This record gives sequence, structure tokens and C-alpha cells, in this order.
Amino acid sequence: MSAKSRNKGASGERELIRLIEDHLGIRLERNLAQSFAGGHDLIGLDDWAIEVKRYKEVGETEKRAFWVQAVEQANRVGKRPAVCFRADRKPWRVLVHAGTDLFDEIDYNATAEVSLDLFFGLIRESINEPESGEEGRSDEAAKGAGVWTGRRW
Repeated sequence: MSAKSRNKGASGERELIRLIEDHLGIRLERNLAQSFAGGHDLIGLDDWAIEVKRYKEVGETEKRAFWVQAVEQANRVGKRPAVCFRADRKPWRVLVHAGTDLFDEIDYNATAEVSLDLFFGLIRESINEPESGEEGRSDEAAKGAGVWTGRRW
């Protein structure tokens, strides 16, 4: 990877950290050990393993590769995968699991591409989500209501 590519990636990570802090009040950090130990790009959220990608152009081939990487890294740490990506002169977009069992989680067909604002809402929901065994809507009740609980249905 060239220095220019590394710098662009690091710049994208810092940009996304600022956006998350501005919208959610949560300060994440870059995972500086990722190149040695592997792992997701941003740390500081209990439920999400966030991978950040900044490219000149982002097509389906790249998104498929991003998703596989994100799922593998998220599974290593027991978190939900998310790929935040931005092509030059385009808005941020996010790949998340669509909440379906029709495809394996690692399969790109199991993803939904959402806006950054919707992803912020998903983060908020995961922070406010009751732990299993606590009061609140059960997974079965949520499934019946068509509500994504962050867990497989």
C-alpha cells in the first residue's frame, strides 16, 4: 500500500471520528495496532466493529471485498460489522447486516447500504438496547413487529 493510500485511509478515519463525535457525542479512536494485529479501524463502541474505506471510486467489487473483511474482523471480537466508505466527492455510505437469515452474514447479499445518518441511529439504538435478560422487548416480540434487534432472528 502506498503512502498516499495510507494517508487517505487515515484521513478518512479521522473524518469519520469527527462526524461520529459531532452527531453522537462519542469519541472513537483509530486502531493504530490494526496493521500489526489485524482488527477493525475504529475502537470505542461496544457493539460495532467499524471498518473505514476511502477510495477514488467504490464499486460493487470493492464493497464485496470490504464486507468480507469487516465480517471476519467483527467475528473475531464478537461485534457487529459495519463498513463506512466514501468515494471522492461523494457522501459517506455504510454497509451493515440487513437482519436476515436468507444469506450467511459474510455474504454481500445479506447487507444493506445505508446513509451515515441512519447508521448513527443504529448506533444509538444499540447503545440504548437492553441487555438480554433485562426488561424490554424480547427478540421474539421484536421479530413479530419487524424490528431489528441487532441479533439474528
